Amino acid sequence: MGYDKVMNIKQIIEQRLQKIEPTATLSVSDKADFQCNTAFALAKQQHQNPAVIASKIVDQWNQENSDLATASAIGGFINFTLSDNQLQQMAEFILQNNRLPLPEQKQRTVFFDYGGANTAKELHIGHLRSPIIGEALKRVFQAFGHKTIADSYLGDWGLQNGLVIASLLEKGIDCDQVTLDMLGELYPEASKRKNVDPEFYERAATVTAKLQNLEEPYYSMWQKLRTLSVQQIQKNYKKLNCTFDLYNGESSYQTNVDTIMNILEKKGLLEKSQGALIVNVATPEDQKPMPPVIVKKQNGGDLYATSDISAIYTRMQQYQPDQFVYITDARQKLHFEQIFRVTRLAGLVPESTTLTHVGFGTINGKDGKPFKTRDGGTIKLEDIMNIVSNATTEFAVGLSAIKFADLINQVHKDYVFDLQKCTSFEGKTGPYILYTIVRINAIFNKIGDFTCDFTNLGKYMTPAIRNVLISIIKLTESYNVAMNTLSLNSITESIYNLANSFTTFYADQNIIHETDLNKQALYLSVAKLTKTALEIGLHTLAIDTVEKM
Repeated sequence: MGYDKVMNIKQIIEQRLQKIEPTATLSVSDKADFQCNTAFALAKQQHQNPAVIASKIVDQWNQENSDLATASAIGGFINFTLSDNQLQQMAEFILQNNRLPLPEQKQRTVFFDYGGANTAKELHIGHLRSPIIGEALKRVFQAFGHKTIADSYLGDWGLQNGLVIASLLEKGIDCDQVTLDMLGELYPEASKRKNVDPEFYERAATVTAKLQNLEEPYYSMWQKLRTLSVQQIQKNYKKLNCTFDLYNGESSYQTNVDTIMNILEKKGLLEKSQGALIVNVATPEDQKPMPPVIVKKQNGGDLYATSDISAIYTRMQQYQPDQFVYITDARQKLHFEQIFRVTRLAGLVPESTTLTHVGFGTINGKDGKPFKTRDGGTIKLEDIMNIVSNATTEFAVGLSAIKFADLINQVHKDYVFDLQKCTSFEGKTGPYILYTIVRINAIFNKIGDFTCDFTNLGKYMTPAIRNVLISIIKLTESYNVAMNTLSLNSITESIYNLANSFTTFYADQNIIHETDLNKQALYLSVAKLTKTALEIGLHTLAIDTVEKM
């Protein structure tokens, strides 16, 4: 039994295994191609020795399924070694279809909210992780055949706009004269001032409220500032290989704010508190205090929560997604728990729709503190991209360094940004992966045209070739892990392991000078398969490859 359009090797083995033992499941293991631990659970239930149970399962498996894989019992563990025939079919499937044989999933519509840049101020290193993680997660869902919709959800309706507009009015600066560099200076200055100048803060808050009520001249000024900011934000996201279906912002969802406020009122969820309107979302089951959600400020202005609730309602009406996935700083965990609860209480989102928040850690310097410039300021996103590009001499290679260094960590953890380490051409780095592909390209350039042929795989199989093929299978299975954990480190690790396996194979075989043409054809086919699998994996991470270095 080989691959068909919707089956992958793990599924095939599990389905056959469950005919012998219905509770059996497989896991990826360093000890074998696949491993099954079900004998231990059965031993507890049946009060038997797990080794005895494992041996019985192995005996029946090998009698019926040795064409697929050979099973062996090690204590209570059942290890599976795939047949050469199955490895050949897997290789041919990938080359013919240019995709990994992922297991079939029921197609869903998934709405992604990531990026989260703010207008009226420049992107900095704190804006780096959301687009990198969000884009890669979206592509994982796409690889499984799900329909995705991505919105950058710009922060374009909050206090930062009021701070900048108040500063411009005070300085007498015409909006038409404002440049991105000026914005980069105006916002930090105004942000610092609001903490020491209560009168300026109140003035900026009042401007924000008037803007949110579409009053002039604030609304026209805001439109000009937004256009200027969005143009630059789009350029930066394009550089990062991030593709959005929508460039909406908080402002895009303001038309439904009154609608959701009416719904909240009709549901009896609104309460007054010190002049503001709140929704209590605490439950008796909460282990920690759960503050109420403020949905309308005392001065009538809206808050982030109001915009986010309206955004969920609007998106639900427009797209009816089966799942929402928000990718933001982990420190916003409470905020999203609160607004998710409001949408459930108000019936804005059906129970059948999943609400998911993926919280990521911060990027730190070698001192373990958030990454800063030498003088202690926040480093601009454009600057960090230029620094890494200069360190690798080519932008695509520099971008691979940034992304791989980020995604090889578990999403929720902080990580240390080490320029020297992430731009190295050795170890678990983006440049190392790209160099592996460049090395394969060099082989092909010397050989010229050839036809991939795996018919002699069984005849000329070596441990190094087998390790390459198994690394590709484990790359395929890493996509399942990524879906379950909503983290990309499993895929990134698997890409590295595949590149490393090919490096060992390359060192073992003199591909270009191999005199046996049948062997050479197989070796070239392994190289082509490796390149294809690496490119598929890197595409998922939104990393472009290069032809040469």
